[in-house]
Amino acid sequence: MNIAGYNFQGTYDPYRGFVNKIAAVYAIVDDQQKLIDVSHTDDLNNRFPNHPRQNCWGRNKNGDLHPYILHVADERIRLQIESLIRNQYNPSCGYR
Repeated sequence: MNIAGYNFQGTYDPYRGFVNKIAAVYAIVDDQQKLIDVSHTDDLNNRFPNHPRQNCWGRNKNGDLHPYILHVADERIRLQIESLIRNQYNPSCGYR
């Protein structure tokens, strides 16, 4: 899925976990292709299944949720990409 010119991979089932530690920017998208949330982490396994914004995702989705990820090792670059996407798409969940 292309988001702000970045090729995100997915969709994934984050509740099954990932084999390796994955540093990434992740996007939560619904069935209508609406971006619900975007954030980043140095390990996706630590972000799911108890994500602090899950309730917000549920309130703002149309249909099912689909996580997509963009592998980015450098934290500074992850923050830049997250900020760019937040500013461009203004997702309904997360900080503004």
